[in-house]
Amino acid sequence: MNKAMLLAVCLAPPLALAGAAPAADSAIWQYRVQAGDTLWSVASQHLLSPGYVPQLQAQNHIANPYRLSSGSVLNIPYAWVKQDTADATLDEMSGQVAAQGRNGAALDLVRGQRYVSGTRFSTGRDSMLRLRFRDGSMLVLNANTTLTLENQAYYPSTGAIRSQSRLDQGSTGNSVIPNLLMPSRYSIQTPSAVTTVRGTEFRVRSAAADDTAAEVLRGKVNVRDGQQEVDVPAGFGSRGKSDGGQPEALPAAPRLAGLAPRYDFNPPPLRWRADAGEAGYHLALNRASDGALVQERSGAAPSFYPLLPDNGDYLLTIRAVNAAGLEGFDSSRPLQLHAYPPPPLLLASGPEQQQRGAVLAVRSTADAAHPAWLQVARDADFRQPLYDGRLERPQWQLTLPDQGVWYWRAASIGADGRLGPYGDVQRLEVTGWLMVPDIRPATLAGRRYPLSGLRYTLQLTPLEQLAATPFRFAAAQPLWLLRDLPRGRFAVTIHIDDDDGYHAEEQYPSLTLP
Repeated sequence: MNKAMLLAVCLAPPLALAGAAPAADSAIWQYRVQAGDTLWSVASQHLLSPGYVPQLQAQNHIANPYRLSSGSVLNIPYAWVKQDTADATLDEMSGQVAAQGRNGAALDLVRGQRYVSGTRFSTGRDSMLRLRFRDGSMLVLNANTTLTLENQAYYPSTGAIRSQSRLDQGSTGNSVIPNLLMPSRYSIQTPSAVTTVRGTEFRVRSAAADDTAAEVLRGKVNVRDGQQEVDVPAGFGSRGKSDGGQPEALPAAPRLAGLAPRYDFNPPPLRWRADAGEAGYHLALNRASDGALVQERSGAAPSFYPLLPDNGDYLLTIRAVNAAGLEGFDSSRPLQLHAYPPPPLLLASGPEQQQRGAVLAVRSTADAAHPAWLQVARDADFRQPLYDGRLERPQWQLTLPDQGVWYWRAASIGADGRLGPYGDVQRLEVTGWLMVPDIRPATLAGRRYPLSGLRYTLQLTPLEQLAATPFRFAAAQPLWLLRDLPRGRFAVTIHIDDDDGYHAEEQYPSLTLP
């Protein structure tokens, strides 16, 4: 923001208490006189009527209404300025959102449609709604929020607005466009405070009837809590219940060291290193394509496990919360999910196998209806694969050209022809005939998740008796001895859990156990 904008933000007079419903608007616009201005030209351009000239002359102690000093300041009550009623336009929405008119009747929500004063908006879990005002300012209702548009006005000669809203519960994000000619007046009232701004970016949360948090990212905000009033500058916040309303520095944007740009597991196991002063975190995930909110959560630990609807590109936004409950600046990262379809299950002797013969036998859940892609190579990076092709049979063989260590892996092919993530790399050592290989019992193998302390629960539901109680087998690794499993055809679900709240599921339509 440039210096002129800072002055417009920081030096504007405070607005009267929004909930007090004053008989007259007492706010003052400090108009800077331009060359050639007279009181009559100012009144003609900006005021409701030229009839205000005598009052304007008396209020500013001006001897000659036709001679004004360029650069001087005229104090003009906002109540005298031309104004129109102003609506708010629905700019974006996602999830469970609703609106009611002043009479309580439900309203249709349509992007681009205007909504008048008295409209009450509400959002549900993992939902958002964004409103745009006549001057371009934006108001975002985050998840689980209820807000009512109250007094909305537009000053056509200057492009400024007056926007007063009531936040009954939840939180909002606000971006108010600075107006160099006439500061807009933008306020949000909660059950315990009124937050007023003049061109800034800020958030307001109503945590309880007596607890309002205001966090200023850019510009300056005035907060009134009962008889107490405080100006909150950029980089600071105020929370009346915990800090007496005095400004406190906001947490810096988290560094998020350790987060990867792509994840092959859903939920993606998002973990990062906490810095000093970070007592908790607020997370939001939006679709990169259209910005729609997918999930919004808060937690104390530097980790989140958001279950995403599908593969694709997302935008992850995380901000830290300090001990006073104030949320700080955002860190944003692009995140790509590549978790579907899950790799095929394998019937093998574990991830490391030895054998005398040079024939690689692959047994898996792949078939013509659920094909997979198989790679076989000398190196675990598969830079020069010996085999790189489709796998469409549950049992498949490849003769290897010589002895030694070989690696192989498989990925499922989706309905769109794209590959899902590869499963764990399997290692096969082909020994000489004089050596005794370490032959291990056959297992059903899934893929390992990149977290420690996980529990893998195999659930087998007989396809011929879907109403039957499924078989369940728990293990510390995704390996189950075939000799311990029942025989037949099953629908398969693997549950992956830990003690910190992580939970994932992988589902397979059918598996035949010999």
